[in-house]
Amino acid sequence: MRLSHRLALVFAVSGGLVAGGLVLLGVRSSRQEAYASAEHLGGVTLTAVRAVVQSEARQGRLGEVGKSFTDLLRQAQIATIVVRDKRGRRLVGSSVDPKLIGREPKSSRPLAQVDDGIYDVEGPVDLGPRGKGVVQVGFRTDPLERRLGEIGARGVQAGVTAFLAITLIAWLIGLFAGERLERLVGRFEALAADPQNFRRLGGDAGSDEVSRVTRAFNRMGVSLKAETRRRLVLEAEKRELAAMLVHDLKTPMTVIRSGITLLSDFATREGAREHDRTFELLEMSTARLQRMVEDVLQLAKLEEMSGLPQTELVEMDALARACAKDFGLITADRKQNLDLSLPDEASPPVLGDPALLRRVLDNLVHNAVEHTPRGGRISINVRSEGANVLVAVSDSGPGVPPEAREHIFLKFFQKDMKRHVGNVGLGLALCEKVISRHGGAIGIDDSAAKGARFYFTLPAMPSLEGV
Repeated sequence: MRLSHRLALVFAVSGGLVAGGLVLLGVRSSRQEAYASAEHLGGVTLTAVRAVVQSEARQGRLGEVGKSFTDLLRQAQIATIVVRDKRGRRLVGSSVDPKLIGREPKSSRPLAQVDDGIYDVEGPVDLGPRGKGVVQVGFRTDPLERRLGEIGARGVQAGVTAFLAITLIAWLIGLFAGERLERLVGRFEALAADPQNFRRLGGDAGSDEVSRVTRAFNRMGVSLKAETRRRLVLEAEKRELAAMLVHDLKTPMTVIRSGITLLSDFATREGAREHDRTFELLEMSTARLQRMVEDVLQLAKLEEMSGLPQTELVEMDALARACAKDFGLITADRKQNLDLSLPDEASPPVLGDPALLRRVLDNLVHNAVEHTPRGGRISINVRSEGANVLVAVSDSGPGVPPEAREHIFLKFFQKDMKRHVGNVGLGLALCEKVISRHGGAIGIDDSAAKGARFYFTLPAMPSLEGV
């Protein structure tokens, strides 16, 4: 559920509870006023009846007071009037219903606890020659109950109206507050994804908390946008400098390598070549340095592009076969065994850049050759694996420590220079970049020969047969 809807729901429920509480208080107050009014009317009526009884009793006409009661019963909402002497004997009684004459009044019962429809009140009266007595008046509660029912109905109506009104207002307030917060959340996400396209957010002129957060967001966005631009400029300058250096290094590296080859041939023709190992190390180091220079240049080009230079259908079986052929002479010279394992049925082609994919395979095989001792084994394996094509290069070298595998595909990563001579991470970083651009994945684990096994998978193109 969206934040604006949650806030609106919370505000609506709170508003509804407040409205319900106010209506209940109003109904309770109205009921208390109705009870108080009825009790006050009962006291006034009792006073009037007592005055009539005392007036007639002093004139010795107590027996005729019943006629006055009859008129009073018709005019007022009175059920019974009973006059008793001090011994409790009924002297005069009058009622709208003869069945109520023998009823025992319950004058000590509060109005709110009446359960038979008659509310009784009583008071002392002077009966003249008969001494003191008591007058009891019973009032019908039907009018009061009708009034209470009307109060309840009006309360329900007012409560529903207030509930709906306050709920609607609270819902709108919650939506307004939630929309402001959601707008901030969306802009925060956009700022984190692309600081360069930051745009100032309005509504920051107030003093409430949301306005303060908006102002802080605007300040942060301006700062991040400027910092991002500065960083991009620096990165562009770094890439340009790296490309220039690499480009300038390629020419002298070629000259040095050619010079070493000429010196080696000259020494051989003169019959004075006494430092074969020195020439071999020079040639190996120069070749490694040239590969590093080419890796830096290729990696810089990949980082500048968002896609691939070119794509076509690539047969990984043929690519692995060509790679094994090219490295066959090197492994034979180093007394190493190079095995190529291909499936009986040709693997499906992949869509990609054949030059870059060959560069990945060359880098992995070159690393395996560098780290495999004389007499060791290197294997290249290609096979289908589900909807992918799996390519793996294994060796019988010292392997890669488990703690180094998580970072081995980062640029310039070095974990153990004694075990990984010449590995500055450029080749593997280039491999990871190329495979990710092709929509694949690259990884490392242990080989069957207790060395390292580098592998990568590429999405296979579906077969067009039957289409």
